[in-house]
Amino acid sequence: MNFERIVDGGMSNNLTPTIVRSLANLGGLLMVNIANKVVCFGAENVTIFQGLKIGVNVQFMNKQNPFIVCIHCMAHQCNLAMQIFSSLSLIVKNEAFFSFMYTHSN
Repeated sequence: MNFERIVDGGMSNNLTPTIVRSLANLGGLLMVNIANKVVCFGAENVTIFQGLKIGVNVQFMNKQNPFIVCIHCMAHQCNLAMQIFSSLSLIVKNEAFFSFMYTHSN
């Protein structure tokens, strides 16, 4: 497996061309194919990727494919939801109960 090395920093102005180069060099896609075949881009919900003005998603839409659908990483969204839920007292009590039951059943 090959990876594209990030050498000029992890800001969106550097990441967008790096992703496009990876699609071309490692994925074998021509620029015209990127505009026609890349229909979805998933990334974490950080400003570098999801920023409304200069995020990678916006740059990708403006320069490569105006019809691309940009989504938040579902695993990251689930993790964020679980962080919120795990602070609720009902969930904390249930976790403690199930942990107790598991510990004493073995």
